[in-house]
This record gives sequence, C-alpha cells and structure tokens, in this order.
Amino acid sequence: MNYLLSFLIGFAFGLIPFSYILGLLRGVDLRKAGSKNIGATNLGRTLGFSFFAIGFVLDALKGVVPVMVSHSLFGTGTMAGAGAIVGHVFNPFFGFHGGKGVATTIGVALALMLRSFVLALGIWIVIYLTTFIVSLASLCFVVALPILSIVLKDGAIGDRVLFMVIAVIVIYAHRSNIVRLIRQKEPKTFLWRKE
Repeated sequence: MNYLLSFLIGFAFGLIPFSYILGLLRGVDLRKAGSKNIGATNLGRTLGFSFFAIGFVLDALKGVVPVMVSHSLFGTGTMAGAGAIVGHVFNPFFGFHGGKGVATTIGVALALMLRSFVLALGIWIVIYLTTFIVSLASLCFVVALPILSIVLKDGAIGDRVLFMVIAVIVIYAHRSNIVRLIRQKEPKTFLWRKE
C-alpha cells in the first residue's frame, strides 16, 4: 500500500503543468505554439530563456518534492519518482500527452542519486553546447543516467531499475524527435533567445 500511495503522490505532482500555466499567464497556449509541447523547452523557445529557466526549475521540483515527501512518510521515494514522471509525460488532462519528462527526471535523479546525476548532467551540457540540439542532449542524459548508476553503484537497486524504466519512457516521449534526428531535421534550440 505504501508503494501505491508513494506512486500516487508523485503522480499528483507530475500532473501540474507548470510550463503550460506560465505560457497562459503570458497569453500563449503552448499546445498551439512552437513544437506544441507543454514542457519547459517549448516554453523557452516561445517566450525566452527566463521563462525556460522558471519552467525547468518548477518541472524539476515536480520530481524532487514528491520523492522527499514520500521518503519522509514511507522511507522510500522511488515510486514517487516514477509517479511524477508518468504523470508529467502522460498527463490525462491533456489527452495523455505532456512534457518530455527530462526536467522531472532531473529532479528525481537529484533526489535519489546525486553522483550519477552530476555526471549525466555534464554529458547533457557537453552534447548541448556542441550541437545545440536539446532533444539529443536529453536522450544522452537519460541513457547515461542508469548506466552511470550501475557503474557507480549509486542509489538502491530499485532506484537503478527505476531509471532504466524512466529512460524507456523518456525515449518513447522523444519518438518524434528521434525520427527528425535520424532525418537530420531536428532544429537547433538556443535557449537564451526566443525563436
């Protein structure tokens, strides 16, 4: 029962569409702008870096906060992390479409396995700054995270399994990006300026 409650706590946090709400506050419906995704990257593309940064931090907190709450209540935050990402990516209020899950994954990783997170984030930064393709950097990040956690023996075994599952979910959420990457048609995104 504790695992189910933990998952539901995370899922409830994951449902909060922070970037979408921020867009609405500026009169922009992210479902009709840019890539039409309700996540932080599209918010940044549409309204600029400051909005990306705010949306990114809030989406990351959707991962951090439920993990910490669940850990304090039940002694484990793993299922809360899973719930947060599932709620963010498959949001029922948006026809089971949501963000791509990267910022929320970062929040969960920050709460559960700091060493692996720092190294995987370094990989994200290097890939992004050499390509300026957010999706490619994000895919490398989510693939590196479970590998690093295994190599470093970071977190509990359940956490490592969780990040394998998360990698699959985030890769699935990026399926259209992967097609464009293969066709070499994925756009570059300069997060410090609006498109």
